[in-house]
Amino acid sequence: MSKNVLLMSAQILKDRTAVHTNIDDKLLFPEIKAAQDMYIHPLLGSPLFNKIVSDLSSTGTTTGNYKTLLDDYIIDTLYNYVLSSLPIALPFQFWNKGVLRKQGENTELPSMSELIDISNFYKDRAEWYGERMVKYLKQNASSTFLPEYLTGGQTIDSLVPTNSAFTMPIFLDDFEYPINLDRNNCNNCG
Repeated sequence: MSKNVLLMSAQILKDRTAVHTNIDDKLLFPEIKAAQDMYIHPLLGSPLFNKIVSDLSSTGTTTGNYKTLLDDYIIDTLYNYVLSSLPIALPFQFWNKGVLRKQGENTELPSMSELIDISNFYKDRAEWYGERMVKYLKQNASSTFLPEYLTGGQTIDSLVPTNSAFTMPIFLDDFEYPINLDRNNCNNCG
């Protein structure tokens, strides 16, 4: 686990995106943490993810190939995943009277379908950057270049790197249908 070490600061998120500078960092930290644990960790696998987190935890920075991976691939993927969660996470806050949605003067609240569209837009973008990162790792990882990517985890809760950043919202199962669709060898063709 990431031990509450963030791979990206709230300031980087504000500098590189349309996130307004007046948003309290306290509201952004949980979204950054969740996005790196839920999306970046599975893409990198536990050994590589833990190496980067360990470097950041002990020295505050990464070096060499790890810095290139973080700066050129992970950050772009991560901030887009964070942006995909913010339309739902930011407007709703927990108060002693319950969950409330804040609205300022002279503002118009988007509909829930508009919020979902915004979220999906950034998630698609995050998956594109994530796929770019996975391809970079698959092409370049070796015993001397980011070797942690090639090693499996040593514990039962370790994650091995995923093969693709793209997700599909429809589960197609592994069921083989008995219908043969080959026109040259078709039993059920009319």
